[in-house]
Amino acid sequence: MQYLPFGQYGFSIAISAIGIMLAISGISLGLGYATNEKRFKEFGRNELYQSIINGAIVGGMIALFSQSGLVNLAINQLTVSNSTSMQCPTALAQNAAICLAYNYLMGSGYAMAGVYHSSILSTSTLLLTGLLALNGAIGAIASIKISLEVITVSFSYMLNPILSEIQYVIKILSTIAIGSVVQGSVLLFVAASAVTVILPSGIILRSLYPTRKLGGFLMAAAIGLYVVFPLSYVFDATIASSYSSQIDLNSITQLNSTTAGASASISGSLSAYTPNSLAHSSSSLLAPIKSIISGFAGLLNELLQGLAYLIVYTFVLPAFSLIITGIAIREFAGVLGSEASFGKFKLM
Repeated sequence: MQYLPFGQYGFSIAISAIGIMLAISGISLGLGYATNEKRFKEFGRNELYQSIINGAIVGGMIALFSQSGLVNLAINQLTVSNSTSMQCPTALAQNAAICLAYNYLMGSGYAMAGVYHSSILSTSTLLLTGLLALNGAIGAIASIKISLEVITVSFSYMLNPILSEIQYVIKILSTIAIGSVVQGSVLLFVAASAVTVILPSGIILRSLYPTRKLGGFLMAAAIGLYVVFPLSYVFDATIASSYSSQIDLNSITQLNSTTAGASASISGSLSAYTPNSLAHSSSSLLAPIKSIISGFAGLLNELLQGLAYLIVYTFVLPAFSLIITGIAIREFAGVLGSEASFGKFKLM
């Protein structure tokens, strides 16, 4: 059975609603001519026109949003080319734009222009894993205290600033990972409900006189979410593919190795020297700490560039996508005889 964008019973309900309004328009016209009442005539005439329009809309939605409909064909052609490839979950296979947007955010990644790109979630979680290990290793070294006869020496004063920066980056990466998961979940919701729940509900409500404006808004929302919203993410992914500032994960791995070596060196120094000799061998203890600081200085530049990349493509460009989708919904709602107001967002 061919997929219809009305769920299991939406098509029958929409036709029934149109039939009811046709009957009401006929009764109103009959009463108007029988009583020579202008209001009945105008109401019946308007509802007759609206019922004809709603019938055309139902047929048009089937032609546009069925599995092999014009909208899906156009979206797939705009999204997929010879140089674009990705793996689509079954729930997203019908709309290639939603599939690419999902892989851009939290899926298995995608290839565009012959270059493979990891998803934002994959990149952020890999960085989180490395930085969490680094934070634990440096924290262990920072907790070491050496008690001499006169003073107590602690490495925390030198390593705490590094730990603070690492923890700050970890918080940002956690926010980025959560943001990508939330947006990916929204896309899953759109794929599951836009043309199977929201669109048929809008058509049914638009067929009835009391809920006509609400139905027009739901139809506009379904079209905007299913077509404009994922295509705007395709635009984001295209921009991301043209400028990819991926963080070199080997830098974090190398710094983790350096930190492990420094920890072993310090442990060896502590086991080899007595408290009296430790006072005269500070260089053997400070050298590993200096190597950690030097390694983190080299990593910091890459971290800042990578964070800027992830923030732009996780929050800034998706905000632009939301604005475009909101404008599209407002315009579609106007065409469908409804209105969409977004309060203080006057740009929309």
